[in-house]
Amino acid sequence: MKICAVSFHCCPLSPVGGEGVGGMNVYLKELSTALACDPDTEIDIFTRDLNLGTDRVIKLNPSVRVVHLPAGPDRFVDRESLYDYLPEFVENLKRFMCKEKKSYTAIYTHYWLSGLVGEYLKQYFNIPLVHTYHTLAFLKNRVSSKPEHRYRLLAERHLSHTADLIISSSSEEKKNLMGEYGVSALKIKVIYPGVNHNLFYPSKAKRVYSESGFSENKKILLYVGRVEPIKGLMTIIEAFALLNKSHDPLLRLIVIGGGKKGSELSYNHEANRVKAAVESFGLTEKIVFLGSKEQKVLKDYYSAADTLIVPSLYESFGLVVVEALACGTPVLVSNVGKMKTIVKEGKNGFSFAPGSPEALANGLKEFYQKKHLLWGEAKIRQDVIDRFSWEKTGKETQRIFADLNQERIIPTTKFRPDESPQLA
Repeated sequence: MKICAVSFHCCPLSPVGGEGVGGMNVYLKELSTALACDPDTEIDIFTRDLNLGTDRVIKLNPSVRVVHLPAGPDRFVDRESLYDYLPEFVENLKRFMCKEKKSYTAIYTHYWLSGLVGEYLKQYFNIPLVHTYHTLAFLKNRVSSKPEHRYRLLAERHLSHTADLIISSSSEEKKNLMGEYGVSALKIKVIYPGVNHNLFYPSKAKRVYSESGFSENKKILLYVGRVEPIKGLMTIIEAFALLNKSHDPLLRLIVIGGGKKGSELSYNHEANRVKAAVESFGLTEKIVFLGSKEQKVLKDYYSAADTLIVPSLYESFGLVVVEALACGTPVLVSNVGKMKTIVKEGKNGFSFAPGSPEALANGLKEFYQKKHLLWGEAKIRQDVIDRFSWEKTGKETQRIFADLNQERIIPTTKFRPDESPQLA
């Protein structure tokens, strides 16, 4: 089986936490590695070339290649502007396939921009298309003040009908797709992402204390993820300010994400907005921004924290939640998406109402009052790795691709980005 995976806007080799770089990158890298455990599977992941100082084609392992193709400027471009470079990317991908005389048994696309690329390839080469949304525009628009790209809603609705199969990360997302777009339940397969338990485990490393300047006797809270409004970091800052008024002198917060510490972080508008709020609340000595970190060191930060806080206004799954739990660290999460079922209240963490600093402040008070009643580190870890693993995710995905050609749905529509779907 040969899979053509398309991840137009983000490369699985990019460090997590920067602008536009998050759980989807981890998902692609881990899932591709898991799928490649089958000796008969080969995967090419096509992504936009950002001139990362690496070769155009990089082997992730003997069976997985990451292929960088030119499309627009060779630097970071905001997702709002990337749509304009899709035609160039498609032509370069076609050229690559023809040059290598490469044929694929399936196309697997990630995010709506890649989905449009995949649909063109499906029509051009007559290859079945599998799509994963990762996030949905109509759900994001319900909680965000910034509307999504003008073509995204149209494209996501269209892909729900023209993709041969949709892989969803949660049953909640599946219900939303069925309700909003009228997609058949048979067309959507729910496969949970996993957690790499060899990468995430309890750590005793001391780097966190020297890097943050916090001592081990402090109550350390942790945020890990992209720094953008929908991720809700400001909710933590405002909750922290409320608790600071009640004179809890030991509370400290470490923020990981937003780009590399220095230039990238300083250009992140949301990070600058949050930092200004930290300063206005007089919390600069209690909150540190460490920038993005490589995955291999994240276990040290998860392990050093009393709890990971995930305050997202919208989240389809929440990979950082299972990563922290695999390190034996309890979590506090907003009550959205799959996160609300990953967390077992009062056992491996607590949940709170999204977007409410008051609810989070009360949740933190409850956390420290009942922390001794939570499961221990070993049980928290064992519970999550029993439920989620990339090996399991890979096997379920492999089965779907193996059956795909037998179940393929013949396309009945075609699509041009500036129009409504038309009959094929």
